[in-house]
Amino acid sequence: MAATCQACHGAGLLNSPKIGDKDAWNARLEAAGGVDGLVKAAIAGKGAMPARGGNAALSDEEVKAAIEYMTAQ
Repeated sequence: MAATCQACHGAGLLNSPKIGDKDAWNARLEAAGGVDGLVKAAIAGKGAMPARGGNAALSDEEVKAAIEYMTAQ
């Protein structure tokens, strides 16, 4: 899971919010209606991000845990 998310969110590729950028994540959380909305978007895919970050093996719970981690840093 970490490698999947880190690939883009570590460097901010394709305008993705970087891990630890609270302002960028807060804006995404607000726009999505909170963590559950952001999880739903990540599971389905959004913009340049494919569904589940491109890792179809990730469960819904793993996607949620990753988002909670990235938004809390």
